[in-house]
Amino acid sequence: MLTGIITGWVGEFVTVEIAKLLVSGVGSKLHYSDLEKALKSSAKEACEQEEGLFSRCQKDGIKGSAKFLNKFFQGKGFHELRKPLKNEGKPDIDFLATAFIHEADNHPEINKIDKDCVRPWMETFVNQYFQSTDTYIKYQVAKENYLKQIEKWFDDVKFAGIAVPGQEVEKSEKLAQIFVMPDVEEDRRGKDFVFAADEKEWDEDILNITRNKRQHELLLEQRQRVKLGLENRATNKFLAAKLLIQTDANKFVLLGSPGSGKTTLLSYFAVMLAQNQSEQLGLKPDVNYLPIIIRMRDLSKKGDISILDYAKQFAEKTMSVKSLPTGFFEYWLEDGRALILLDGLDEVAEESKRYNVVQRIENFLGQFDRNTAIITSRPAGYKRDFFRTEEFPHYELLPFDDDKVEEFINHWYDSRFQDKEEAERRKESLRKALNDNERIKLLARNPLLLTIIALIHRYQDVLPRERYKLYD
Repeated sequence: MLTGIITGWVGEFVTVEIAKLLVSGVGSKLHYSDLEKALKSSAKEACEQEEGLFSRCQKDGIKGSAKFLNKFFQGKGFHELRKPLKNEGKPDIDFLATAFIHEADNHPEINKIDKDCVRPWMETFVNQYFQSTDTYIKYQVAKENYLKQIEKWFDDVKFAGIAVPGQEVEKSEKLAQIFVMPDVEEDRRGKDFVFAADEKEWDEDILNITRNKRQHELLLEQRQRVKLGLENRATNKFLAAKLLIQTDANKFVLLGSPGSGKTTLLSYFAVMLAQNQSEQLGLKPDVNYLPIIIRMRDLSKKGDISILDYAKQFAEKTMSVKSLPTGFFEYWLEDGRALILLDGLDEVAEESKRYNVVQRIENFLGQFDRNTAIITSRPAGYKRDFFRTEEFPHYELLPFDDDKVEEFINHWYDSRFQDKEEAERRKESLRKALNDNERIKLLARNPLLLTIIALIHRYQDVLPRERYKLYD
């Protein structure tokens, strides 16, 4: 029992301040939180292997040992602990053991230690510390490359598939420059709610654009929102970024109609973490987060591959990340420092496979339950028994209101024109075009349709009067 108490006290010796001091000014790849973890785990390992070191100490002495180690590793042991961070090799065990005994003789609460245990204790500590820092540095180097590829892959917005006559089809845009944070609200529809998509209920102008299935579905779902009164029910809405800090829950289902911005939102979250801007999402800026993006449609096509193996394949084969070290994803997941983004549950084609993917997700999140996870789906492809709302609060992406449409217009033309006067002229022209046509203005509340409208206006400087011609 005494050994366990000692291990607990000594293992907690290191403070954030010590870790920050050690990594400051040495240009190390290691994050201070990783160094703190290495120090704590090494001290605990040493105490478990050499439990006799502090066995002669009384309770106050045990508490004093933590203070002593703090003082020792900020003093005599400081430069030795820095060696691995400066690529200078392993700390000198003999020097540390000798200095430890000398310092202990002058410490009234620690001078009863078993001096015969000092060197083996220090040897275990140094070996574990050196191995841990070496591994963690490799993880950090791999993470830098991983985040660079995340940024390259998700920060460039391509307009392929929605080309407009006259458009420079090769031109892309930076997501962060044009992104508008959508609002969400808690989804309160009951478990028996079923999305109806009866074409006969809609008027002729929708039938005019049924040539494209995705566009047809998009309009149907948006129209049903209006019919159900969902457009105007957002009394408790809040910015989607606050999902990560809104409640005590850390797992969410996010529903949204086609084109409502589900994938774009997850991409934005990933890019913000890749650019070290976690505070934009309400997250602590000094926490070393790792985004993990899972495309559920692709996952379902991989058979019974584990989610971790899929994440590794996606990183290395799709995003061209350099080979990741063993245990890379587990390192952040086990610490609760991953943001898990599971996109497009509705895109798993077969319903039976969808249930299988749901079970795999639950098992995965249960294994790493300290992390935040967001699961996206269209309402039309979602079953209310997929995830229990008690464990997975459900939210819905809301259409853009007038302020968000205006914000998008400003972002769009500020990013497309360096000439501020021309940008302002284009903004005013687009505002007028929307205000003059209520039916097209309604479509502009959908982010994808608003992007199409902006592309048409960018290259034609006018909008068609008939709504269906937006799709010609």
